[in-house]
Amino acid sequence: MNTQNTSGIRPLSSMVTFRLARLQSSLNAQGTALLKSKSGLSLVEWRIMQSFRMLENASLTEIADLMQMDKGQLSRKIKSMIEKGLLRAETDKDDQRVHHLTLTKKAEKLRSQMLPFMEARQKHLVEDVSDEELKVFFGVLQKIEAASKFRDFE
Repeated sequence: MNTQNTSGIRPLSSMVTFRLARLQSSLNAQGTALLKSKSGLSLVEWRIMQSFRMLENASLTEIADLMQMDKGQLSRKIKSMIEKGLLRAETDKDDQRVHHLTLTKKAEKLRSQMLPFMEARQKHLVEDVSDEELKVFFGVLQKIEAASKFRDFE
C-alpha cells in the first residue's frame, strides 16, 4: 500500500482511524438493516441487550463502561427500552440513586430470535479469515485500543 503521495502527506486510505471509521460505518449499516428487517430493534438496543450476556443485573454505569457509550445517550436509550417493555429497572436497596437493569421476557425472546441471524452475520464477516489472521487482528485491535487512550500529543 502506498503510504505517501508526492506531497509527503499520507493518503486517507493508509490512516488507521479513517479505515476503522469507514469499516464501523459499513458494519453499523449492515447490522442496522438486519436488525430492523427481522426484529425492529436498533443496533444500540441489540448491543445493550447483548451486554447482559456479560453483565447480569447491570447498572447504567456498568453498561456505559462496557459499551464505551455516553451515559446521557445511554440513559435516554434505556428509558426508551423500559417504555418498550424490553428492560426492567429496580432501585438498589442500599443506594436509591442506582438502578439495576434486567431484560424482560420480551427482550429475551427477541434476543433468542435474533441470535442465529447475528451469529450468521459474524460467521460471514470472518469466513475468509484464518484463525491465525483473526488472532493477529484481535491483537492489533487491542494495541490500537490501548494506544487510543493516550491524550498528550504536544
